[in-house]
Amino acid sequence: MKPVKGTVPLLLGATIALSLLSACSGEKRSEKIEITPYILNLHLKYSFIDNFKDGLARVMMKTKTESGRETGVFGCIDEEGHEVIPCIYESVYIEPGGVLVVPKKGDNKLFVRRDGAMQEFPLPYGLEPAGGFFDGRARVYDEDFLYGYIDTEGNLVVPCRYNQTDDYSEGLAVVEQNGKKGYIDLDGNEVTPIVYWDAQDFYNGLGCVQNEEGLYGYVDATGREVIPCRFESADSFYGDVTPVCLDGSYGLIDKTGQFISATRYRSMGVCTSNLFYFYENGLCGFVDAGQNELTPARYDKMQGCREGMVAVGQHGKYGYINELGEEVIPCIYDRVNWFDQGFARVARNGRVGYIDKEGHEIFLLPSNRFTSASRSGFGVFCFQSGGEVFIFDEEGNRLDNNGLETPGAASSGSEAPSGGSGAGSGPGVVVAPVISAPAATSGSQSDPSRRVEWEIRRNRAIEELARLQMKLIENPNSASIKHNIQAQQNIINTCNEMIATYQ
Repeated sequence: MKPVKGTVPLLLGATIALSLLSACSGEKRSEKIEITPYILNLHLKYSFIDNFKDGLARVMMKTKTESGRETGVFGCIDEEGHEVIPCIYESVYIEPGGVLVVPKKGDNKLFVRRDGAMQEFPLPYGLEPAGGFFDGRARVYDEDFLYGYIDTEGNLVVPCRYNQTDDYSEGLAVVEQNGKKGYIDLDGNEVTPIVYWDAQDFYNGLGCVQNEEGLYGYVDATGREVIPCRFESADSFYGDVTPVCLDGSYGLIDKTGQFISATRYRSMGVCTSNLFYFYENGLCGFVDAGQNELTPARYDKMQGCREGMVAVGQHGKYGYINELGEEVIPCIYDRVNWFDQGFARVARNGRVGYIDKEGHEIFLLPSNRFTSASRSGFGVFCFQSGGEVFIFDEEGNRLDNNGLETPGAASSGSEAPSGGSGAGSGPGVVVAPVISAPAATSGSQSDPSRRVEWEIRRNRAIEELARLQMKLIENPNSASIKHNIQAQQNIINTCNEMIATYQ
């Protein structure tokens, strides 16, 4: 069985475990990629385009298995849209020092950038990659599923003798042997004995460990236990303080292990290095790094934090607070996602779209699927409805065929980039919808020809809706017919909005 790439929970021994810290540091791209017709076309070819990391973005294409079941295959493109890793893999992980790919059959592969191109990294015989390069080391495993590390030259510098390993952090890595954990350095020397029940990656010079009694403490880079294992729960030091639990009560400690204020909370966790959540009487509030209360316990839920924005819930509705504990976006949405590159996906009153950090709605369009709206690594938004894809920029303006050439049908003076499996024209290029639409944020404007186009599309959807409703009478339990009826209703709603705009 092929090992599955996994993650280690951030919060040790706590009642609530949330993946917060690694996501909170995200920043909006400082440079925008020019959105050419060819780039627009990529959003129709691929079902998903992830954020760019080190000039690469993970992409997914929909396909079908031999049994007819719909599934997805993954690959990578560069910032020009060239498919530098073919879209044929079951999973793709872009990491700081390479791209790990997992095929549906066969061995894992590691791709690295060499001589300006992505090339498969040669591994010693009998080894498979388990991740990219961190601190110049990459995890590998042998045919017995024992783990070790190679260097950037492909040399096995730490023999495959561990049951599990983590990526290096601050020059140290967590390894597991016979159910116990400890730390090794870049050369494979044991910095601590392999005796702990649990151990976390190093942050700010300290590693959080759990001893055989189930208590937590901290070791430094020399392996010395500088804060004794005496806490019932603890977290890593992402800043100068971190939450721990002692005698059933939570509070913040500094790097000497001293509480900065009295323990008082039933549960605590980390949002950012300067913002921490707590639970009191079943409700969530927030304190700063000095354990000063910023927000009283009034939220029913706290869904996650990214880019300094925390998603919170109150009475079944959701909004966001900032790092100062201020509710900057009120709890008015039925569903929210975390912020990514300055924008978050939200749903309200049967509509799905995106907002920015000021709460401005980029667009909200009728849909019963939260995943019908997405944002790509090129900084544009995609909305899927009735089998078509509508593309918006960050101001809410329509891009597909709205003042631009239709992707895949460039004029003689405009050529798509060459190279890559998605380049140029031909059978691999998907043509964008022919009918254009106005900017979602603009006011009403007169354009009879476009209004007629949307009216024609609406009439077709109404006819198809009537046909499906007749079929539903004959087969009232058909889930597929009900799904198609909802899809046609969504198309009609979208058409009505566009027709009103062009009145």
